[in-house]
Amino acid sequence: MKITVCAYLKNAHKLKNPSYYARVKVDGRTHDIPLHTAEKSVAESWVRLRRSEIQRYNDYIACGEQPPEDLLSKLNIGSNKPSKGSVDLIKALDEWETELRRRGFRERSIDTYCKGVRATIPQGSTTEDFTRANIRLWLSKHDHLRPSTRKSYSVSLHEFCKHLIAEHGLDSRLLQEWPRVIVEPVSKNSWTMAQMYHIIEAVKCKDKVMEEQFKVYAWVLATCGSRQQETYELTWNDFHDNCLTFRAETTKGRKERTVPLDMRVVEMLLRMPRTGSRIFGAIPKSQAGRYSIIERAVKSVNAPHGGLHTFRTSVSRILYRKCKDITAVAALLGHSPEVSMLHYSEARQAEELKTTIESAYSGETMIPNAMDELIKAGLV
Repeated sequence: MKITVCAYLKNAHKLKNPSYYARVKVDGRTHDIPLHTAEKSVAESWVRLRRSEIQRYNDYIACGEQPPEDLLSKLNIGSNKPSKGSVDLIKALDEWETELRRRGFRERSIDTYCKGVRATIPQGSTTEDFTRANIRLWLSKHDHLRPSTRKSYSVSLHEFCKHLIAEHGLDSRLLQEWPRVIVEPVSKNSWTMAQMYHIIEAVKCKDKVMEEQFKVYAWVLATCGSRQQETYELTWNDFHDNCLTFRAETTKGRKERTVPLDMRVVEMLLRMPRTGSRIFGAIPKSQAGRYSIIERAVKSVNAPHGGLHTFRTSVSRILYRKCKDITAVAALLGHSPEVSMLHYSEARQAEELKTTIESAYSGETMIPNAMDELIKAGLV
């Protein structure tokens, strides 16, 4: 298990007590070790002092010898941390939840992690029960669930195990040979631009204001390829210079991006009355409510089954087929090129991925607008 210090970094989240972390790479995996200091000079000193100790540790490993306990204690890795004795796992889970919130994780991510752990570990379990045999036993009780759900629970327990290793002195070898769940990629339906046009026109709501807002909301999804929730969170301050800015706090990847709009969508937005700070404040707040509206419209025009996220997958495929520039499509979606190619394009072969990325041009690119397809089809 080779260790290298990658960097030290300051907790960038707005907390009452910001502190520095040392980013350490262990067997190719990165870990953030809290240094419990807000002073940059102290963090730099920690890195300088620990580099020599890490070199000693790596020398022991290279020779096939077990590093001494005092060295492991200084490095704060593996099972080096003194055990706090038997600790109830539910209590440790509450501590972990607080730590995740302190580190700035999204509430949705925290809920997913904690739900997966609570659904896996039995009531009354302690850190002494956290063994490799029990891990396999706990995860095996989810064998009847879907692979994607089983993988989510396995990942949650894996992350919780890291916390137990760092805070309660569990053996780091528990992370080795972790039970893996293979999830086959799901082939997703997609719509043509003509189908998207007919679906949006078929949207019906009891409230006319809601109906008009929902149609503009759907047009933004059908031209920007944005996610349904980050689009719902848009405010009028995010609409400027014929562009929409998706703020970092509302996006899945925590990265801000600005997407140019088609002039027809701009005109739709300019005609909308500004009754509040939110652009789409009149449409249903819940995703289920928004999905039911689009589901009725999809059924009424006999389009392939899909929901609001199908706009995103459809736009990405249309644009990729048009421009063959995965970098531009990734910029539009807020993804890395590899992720966009893997999940949204129809070209999945490694060689095709490599060729596409190598041929992508550098610099700013005007992303082709999907509404041009409507003009060609004579629908607009």
